[in-house]
Amino acid sequence: MKNLIYMVFFLVSSLSLAQVDFTAEASRDKIAINERLRIEFKMNVDGDNFTPPNFTGFQVVAGPSQSVSQSWINGKSSMSKSYTYVLKPNKTGKLTIQQAVMTYDENEYKTIPQIINVTGAVETPKGPDDQSISADDSIHLVAEVSNSNPYLNEAIRVVYKIYVSNQTGVTGWNELDSPKYRDFWSQNIDNRNRQVQNGTYLGEPYRYLVLREAVLYPQKTGKLEIEPLTLDVQVQVPTNRRDFFGRPYTTTVSKTVSAGKREITVKNLPAVGRPASFTGAVGDFDFKVEIDRAQLDAGESLTASISVSGSGNLKLMELPKLKAPQSLEVYEPERKNNVTTNIYGMRGSIADSYTVVPQYGGKYVIPPVEFSYFDPTKEQYFIKNSAEMLLMVDGDAPTTAGANTVASSGNEKRNLIENNAAFAFIKAETQLENQTKTYFFNTVTYWSVLGGTFLILPLVLLIRGQQEKRDSDVVGNRIRTANKLSKKYLSTAKKNLGNHELFYISLEKSLHNYLKSKLRMQTAEMSKDKVAVLLAERGAVEGVRKEFIELLASCEFARFTPSSETSMKEDYEKAGRVLNDIDKQIKK
Repeated sequence: MKNLIYMVFFLVSSLSLAQVDFTAEASRDKIAINERLRIEFKMNVDGDNFTPPNFTGFQVVAGPSQSVSQSWINGKSSMSKSYTYVLKPNKTGKLTIQQAVMTYDENEYKTIPQIINVTGAVETPKGPDDQSISADDSIHLVAEVSNSNPYLNEAIRVVYKIYVSNQTGVTGWNELDSPKYRDFWSQNIDNRNRQVQNGTYLGEPYRYLVLREAVLYPQKTGKLEIEPLTLDVQVQVPTNRRDFFGRPYTTTVSKTVSAGKREITVKNLPAVGRPASFTGAVGDFDFKVEIDRAQLDAGESLTASISVSGSGNLKLMELPKLKAPQSLEVYEPERKNNVTTNIYGMRGSIADSYTVVPQYGGKYVIPPVEFSYFDPTKEQYFIKNSAEMLLMVDGDAPTTAGANTVASSGNEKRNLIENNAAFAFIKAETQLENQTKTYFFNTVTYWSVLGGTFLILPLVLLIRGQQEKRDSDVVGNRIRTANKLSKKYLSTAKKNLGNHELFYISLEKSLHNYLKSKLRMQTAEMSKDKVAVLLAERGAVEGVRKEFIELLASCEFARFTPSSETSMKEDYEKAGRVLNDIDKQIKK
């Protein structure tokens, strides 16, 4: 009997537990990031201690709103209780709304997790019927593109504006997704003086604010996409409630707005009429080639500059190269940029400055340089040529004068004699000389000088022959000149310690001239790999070869990265040590 009572009690308890229904119902299982979702937690009993999930990945826009209803039908009682939330997703992807929990008759009940797929923003968002939806028609985010069909490397403007109706207010916003400019060179334009302006949107009066401006240069042809800008905006919208004077109350809701994707179709530059000298310049430009002087001595240096100015893709183009005779040593150019970027694109100038060193005297012609560009507004190519330039070089490579020489006005050098006898003491003793004159002819001195002249003459002829042979040795002269220039530029580098730019230019010239002297290389052949191979063939050990290559790399990197005075001093000392070691190790 006792067991029967327990069994009946168990069946009644199980029946009562089976009647409890606690569910979670989402209005949709797939939404866009700028849409809203309603989720309702329902129970058919008067449960206690309702605990909602933490809604990870969502923001609670409204709720919880609680609803309780009870009805009697045909003598049977039914109960319904619900908690409703309006959610806004914070990110895209597959998000999970975890379990809600409530208790009833000391038993705990949980809902089934809900999986929501969140996609990218859509132009016309849909959502539950709440106050946040009333903001859909009163706020709009627009991306205005100046040209949706540009040429390759032609500047286009993108302006992001937020339009707000006169019946709505905005208290703030947060950026959820920034626009992405894949396959574009881009630069955001900083404008801190933005003000709200009056305008129209779809023919209706609106206020608008420019949020962001960017200038883009497409780097690829075909269809390109500009990813949207997405904002979370706090919007003040009117409600159905009114105050004593009949004015509607407002409430602040959160709304996600997106500018939507923009598609740009980029045209390739015309192949017909494209000059052979075209290197990718697109815009409207001026072109010039200049030298800082047209007359100098052999071994001195001059600066030749190739510059382009105007508006267009200045930071993205290549400048033409300077062409010069073989007898002129031309070093790698130094790039100088003076370019500003505004909403209409790049404007300014760029220039390559070449250091040119003539090795020998003579007349040299620097041929014209051709530059071509494409003007997208006129849709045609233009060619500009520089004038031919004549360079007058006097004499051979400069020689180092002695310490006691000065240059006269006639370009001749004379000895500088220091006269320290301007004021002398009175001599206490005299040395009288015989007034009787003696003749030089037929004296011992006369015959000594005459005989010495005949003895010295063969030696003079021998020296002269060797000098003529040396002068005719063009390769040898070039090597000796390079050796002198190497020492000269190394000395100049020491004087320029502390001046980053001048120090590394002088050090690089010293290393290049050393290679010309020892390895008989030309500047155009001086790749690091080839230098290392030739040094190894001539017997330089690996450690010395490695240090020499590191010095060359330091000179190259110095154009782009600043160096401390300590680093410059270390490089100078290393250069002196390495050059000395190579002199001892390489085979003559």
